[in-house]
Amino acid sequence: MSIVGPSLPLYAKSFGVSYTLVSLAISMYAFGRLIADLPMGILADRIGGRRLTVLGTVIMSAGALGNYFAPDFLWFIILRFVQGIGSSMWQTARTTLLADMLKPEERGRVMGYFSTFMLLGGAAGPTVGGFVGEWWGVKAPFLAYFIAGVASTLLSFFFLIEPPRKTQTSSHIFSIKYVRHLLSIRAFTIATIASFAAFLLMTGIRGTTFSLYANTVLRLDQVSIGTILTYASLTNLFLTMPVGYLVDYYGRKSITWIALFLSGISCLIFPFTTDYLTLSLAAVFMGIATIGSQQAPMAMVTDATDNEPRGISMGVFRFFGDISFILGPILTGMIADAANLRMPFYFMAAIMFISAVIVAFFGVETYSRRKNEQNKKQ
Repeated sequence: MSIVGPSLPLYAKSFGVSYTLVSLAISMYAFGRLIADLPMGILADRIGGRRLTVLGTVIMSAGALGNYFAPDFLWFIILRFVQGIGSSMWQTARTTLLADMLKPEERGRVMGYFSTFMLLGGAAGPTVGGFVGEWWGVKAPFLAYFIAGVASTLLSFFFLIEPPRKTQTSSHIFSIKYVRHLLSIRAFTIATIASFAAFLLMTGIRGTTFSLYANTVLRLDQVSIGTILTYASLTNLFLTMPVGYLVDYYGRKSITWIALFLSGISCLIFPFTTDYLTLSLAAVFMGIATIGSQQAPMAMVTDATDNEPRGISMGVFRFFGDISFILGPILTGMIADAANLRMPFYFMAAIMFISAVIVAFFGVETYSRRKNEQNKKQ
């Protein structure tokens, strides 16, 4: 999916629209995910994660091919919306599968392994996409996305195995009352807030403002932008396994608020970058800062929903995350139009600092091997 990262805002801008409308290229994708999250959570409980994964990759691939042939901006964002629905299927299915596979004491570590393979694609994608866009045009990465999507569909269909389900869901029907029940679980709510902030940063800064800032303010080309994004992804890649161990050992809460705080600091660095080197260093620091804010909340929410229907719980969790997927690009786009391309970084820093304080003072620890060992000694 990250193969279109460097080109996506630029391709949307090529239709001759404002920065705010460019943000719709991200937000319509997220809106498709948003409206599909809850139905897909129910569907995951009904038909299983494997089938939903295969269907999701088929829809994402078809959407990418449609993006490549989009005749105008309206069709482009409609197809992004369809692609978002497919992404919701895939995201909800994979988190449901993981939740059923893993024990509390291994969630941070094994999710770290899982994230490593995700990040291998995330690391290679922007660089490949940058070269593809530079050589064959700004929309060519969508064709590459389609090819990768077909490969993912085939791998999922032939090799993915459905694990035994830990919860029975035949008696569970989705309702607003059930959402209130989930939100009454403090760990679930705190994990949701942390995830909301992390997604806001990912889509508002890394997914939208970064490329526009690098291209418009620093005058960097698509290849340069793609390689810088790869540096951030490679940093995530190298740290995801060690951080996974930290999440299991020290606990979900401490790693979450520290990661959010460091993410806020990383946002403050970007407005002071002046060239390829300084922007690369800022991207690397953001890669260091953000890794914990992605892994720890997921482990926390999985702990908090051990006795809940997996698909619905993960659907609700992703629903609130995808709200930030929509708001991130829109807010940063509006701020950039109203002020300049540096101001979104300051705005996002404030959001991250506030979220870190909320987690640190109001969060609860759902699992920490270190505390468990200390309790046993006592």
